[in-house]
Amino acid sequence: MRRDGEPERKENILLLGGTADARVIADALAGRMNVAATLSLAGVLSKPPKLALPLRIGGFGGVDGLAEYLRENKITTLIDATHPYAAQMSRHAALAAEKTGVRRLAIWRQAWVAEAEDHWHGFDDWPSLMAAVPAGAKVFLAAGQDGMQALPECPDFDVMARALKRPNGLPSYVTLIEALPGKTMADERALFLENEITHILCKNSGGESSSAKLLAARDLGLPVMMINRPDAPPQPYFDDAESLLDAL
Repeated sequence: MRRDGEPERKENILLLGGTADARVIADALAGRMNVAATLSLAGVLSKPPKLALPLRIGGFGGVDGLAEYLRENKITTLIDATHPYAAQMSRHAALAAEKTGVRRLAIWRQAWVAEAEDHWHGFDDWPSLMAAVPAGAKVFLAAGQDGMQALPECPDFDVMARALKRPNGLPSYVTLIEALPGKTMADERALFLENEITHILCKNSGGESSSAKLLAARDLGLPVMMINRPDAPPQPYFDDAESLLDAL
């Protein structure tokens, strides 16, 4: 409890974002009187959504660059709410926080787990996954920029992909949907049926915001070819935004 006459401690937070959890955290922090916070995005969005916090776009220049930013801006808490597959950024965040003594909290969504009706196949990297796609398949690729960058030059299968931004050098054979994931199983099911999709290619991102495609694949009996999870970041980490905010 603050004693009379003592200044109230103000949190100065850097939020590493790019996920739905980060948007929830940003909205919550914007309403706190004793908090100053900045949201940092890697810069992959051509039109970032309207956000409640001041926005910083771009990289930091590795661990040393992030540590310097934390010191120069007198950051008291670093929140890592990046994507589970942004493993390098999470490593840099943990090392920079350790180097500077800044408190770090992270989001680590629980992985999706296959049920009896699912037909999932796990792969450790994109080359092995792409090599396993059968000839003549019509795949739906829902894996962001790195998934599209991993596509072979001349595949013997058709590709429909979904992402928020068209990457440079996207092969002309790819049919791209620039959109967020479908919100319901019915939406995804209709999309797969309309386009005669035979296989789903994705990452095991966890969470609910993009799980509808897996429910649709289960309902239709479609195989799901999935990149396995990277290692979890160091503790402390939390399943969702609400749990992290409670700890904060």
